[in-house]
Formats: sequence, C-alpha cells, structure tokens
Amino acid sequence: MKNLFLVGIVSFVFLFTPAQMELVEMISDLEAEVMNQFKSGREYPLEASYTYSRTYTIAEDNDPASGGTPGGDISFKRQMAIPFDRTSKSVMTEHFSAESGSGPFASGILQDIISVKINSEGEDIVIPLDGSSRSRESAMTLPSGNLVYWPAVNSGEDSCPHTRCIIWEGTVSDGGTYTLVAEVEVEGKSWSWWQDSSVYSDIAGKTWGVNVDNSGTFSDIQSRAGGTYWNDYGKNSQWYFSSHRNEYLINGDDPLIQLTALDISASIPGELSDNAYAFARAAFDFLVEKITYNPNADINPISGSECIETSTGDCDEVSNAWMSLMRVKEIPTWYEFGILLNPYNEKWEGHAWANVMLPLSEGWCADKGITVDSCYILGEVDVVNNKWLLHTPTAVTDWIEVADPTGDLIDSAYRGWAFSISNGGRAMYSSAIDTVGSPDYSGGKYIVTVDPESF
Repeated sequence: MKNLFLVGIVSFVFLFTPAQMELVEMISDLEAEVMNQFKSGREYPLEASYTYSRTYTIAEDNDPASGGTPGGDISFKRQMAIPFDRTSKSVMTEHFSAESGSGPFASGILQDIISVKINSEGEDIVIPLDGSSRSRESAMTLPSGNLVYWPAVNSGEDSCPHTRCIIWEGTVSDGGTYTLVAEVEVEGKSWSWWQDSSVYSDIAGKTWGVNVDNSGTFSDIQSRAGGTYWNDYGKNSQWYFSSHRNEYLINGDDPLIQLTALDISASIPGELSDNAYAFARAAFDFLVEKITYNPNADINPISGSECIETSTGDCDEVSNAWMSLMRVKEIPTWYEFGILLNPYNEKWEGHAWANVMLPLSEGWCADKGITVDSCYILGEVDVVNNKWLLHTPTAVTDWIEVADPTGDLIDSAYRGWAFSISNGGRAMYSSAIDTVGSPDYSGGKYIVTVDPESF
C-alpha cells in the first residue's frame, strides 16, 4: 500500500508540476502521516469539548463488624485544584516576542475552562473563574454546617499553598455520609511543540516547534528568558526531597543517572554533542523502550534512579527519571499535575508529567523575527504515554509547578484528604472521576505511535 501511495504522488509531481523542494517536503509529511495511520498506537482527538465530574464521598463507619465504633466523629478536609486556562507557553499569552516589524506571536489556547460548579447536600455553587477568592471566614455553609470555600493561594493555614483550590470541610458522625460533586466544563485542543513530518498535519504549533535542526545548545538555555528557567530548575541538579524515601526524587548527581546520561550522550553523533533537543529526545526514547509501566505503584513515588534501576514505574516516577537525566545537562524541567482520559478504556485517572524548556537556535530565531530572549519552547513530555512535546485535549492541567526548592508546593499538589478522628471513629472515603454526558470530538482523530528518532 505504501508503494502504491508513493507511485500516485510521484506521478502527480511529474505530470503537473516541477518537483520543487516545497512540494517534496509536503509529500514527505503526507507520506509519514498516512503511514502512521497503519501503525498501532494511541488515538487522540484533535479537539474536544466535554464535562467531567469529581465525586468525593466521606463516611464514618460505626459498624463494629468492619472495625468501626458507634458514636465516632470524623473532622475532614478535602482540597481540589481549580483548573485554569492553559496556553502553549504555560499560562503566558505571548508565545514569542517579536523583533521590530514582525509578529505578533500569540500563544495558542490549549485548555479553556468554561465553568466549574459544585453540588453538595442539594446546594449548587458556581465557582468564579476570574481569580476571586472566598476565605474560610466567608465560606458557603451547607445545611449540615459543613463548609465550602475557595481561598486565595497560599493565604494561610486554610488555603492551598500551590494553587487556587476549592476546600470542602466539616464533620461526619456516627455512620453518617456526605458527598460533594464538582463538575468542570472544558474545551481543549491538541498542540505540538515538535516540528516533524510525523506530527499530524492539523495539529497546531508544529510550525513553531523545535527539532534537532533548529535546536539551540545547552549553553543557550542560560540566555533565554533572562536565565530564569536555568536558575530556577536547570542548575539545581537535586530536586524534590521525599521524606518518605529519604532521597531526592529528581537527582542529576546520582551515579546511575550520570552513567545513564553518559551512555545516552555516547549514542548521539559527535556533531550534536551540545544539541539540547538531541539529548532530551534520546533520553525520552531510552526510557520509552526501557521502562515498563507499573499500574500498582506505591502512593509515595520512587526516585528517577530507582525507576531506571528497576525498569518500572508509573507516570510521576518515569517523569522523575527523565527529569533527572535532564538535570545532568542543566536542561530545565518541572512537574505538571492533572488528570488524563485513558484512550484505551475511556476512564479518567490522576496523572503527572514533565514540562521542559528547550532553546531554539539564534539563526532560526533571527530568520523568524523573534527576539532571542523569548526564543524557546515550554513543552509537555509524557514518557509513559509516548507523548513527545505534545498536548492532547483530554489531558486536564490542574497545576504547573512553580519553582520551590523546599518541595512544599509539590507536597501540597499531592495532598487530597485530611482527617481528625475522635471517639473511636473510622473514616471511609473515596474519590472518583467520570465523564458527564457525551464528549464532542471535532476535527477528527490522530494516532501517536512509538517511533524512536534517529540522528
């Protein structure tokens, strides 16, 4: 079939036009796109509009047969991040800054939050999306006396340090049960920060994407964004100390990480030894091939080094491995937390993946009329789902890491339920994510396949 397809295209070229370079490149892109449709892989919508719900249930178990005690009391608190509008450059509205006479280069909207609504005890509450807050002192009071509020970020003990959030708190006693349901309406679209013929042609962003040919060098990282990302992340080889594991989960100084980075560097042609893209992509391909996904990973994630040593890990653990390798080369990387609709079973699950800053070359920047300081991408890398510099519309962003060497903000992002138990109470709690109604997948779908890149 591939040969028949190519014969038809070549006939078209010689019958109707001279084979100009632009058309040859178009044919190459089209060939890669068509052949991808015949490979196994994960299918994603180009665009999507949908509503999902988060259902939180808390109960006090007063049944002695299951270990409960009559008369128990549970004071509870549950936090939920309020998702926000995500752009092709994190939350910034400008993708690149233009030199005089060029541009503008506006960011693409990847995640547009239409509404956030909650219901508990028959009460409907609409959460404002303009950034306004409601403190605990002015909380909405439910019929039971339980509270709902959305405090300003990091505004004290009764707030979320890492992001804007909803807090539901109260008391459940002696066999009682309470439920809160949050519904979020989202419009999303795919975006690629990778300029390559294998990227589906209708995905936005690829024209301004990075690849091995237009990538900057490791040293270019320090001259982009005033060196902010290098200072915040790149130069810090150790990141996020886990008190549960008693080690840094991202650690570019770890001997196994350094040895692995050396092996990856040795696999790259000498002329690309300082190419930031080449190393980042080679490390990605290495982990995609080596690591087996662990669906039963412990709630406390392991380090990137242990993930590589055991050849197994879940989403945040494999991200720890990739980000550890990036820190060896001082490539800035950080976490993104949210939820993901599994394309295989249409079920939602909590998810974590990596962000990366990669510089574009000064020559490419000058040719496009882009200021050097702004000439870089902030892309998403999701190793366990083989998403290289790709955003898919059924991945919902709850939080993009803000640099914090203490790790407190990351701890806060992982946090969910908190309890205080008295009178022998026993807490039973659950969280579930579901799609509400039928999603609208417009613009068709595309397949992401596992294809290591050759240099």
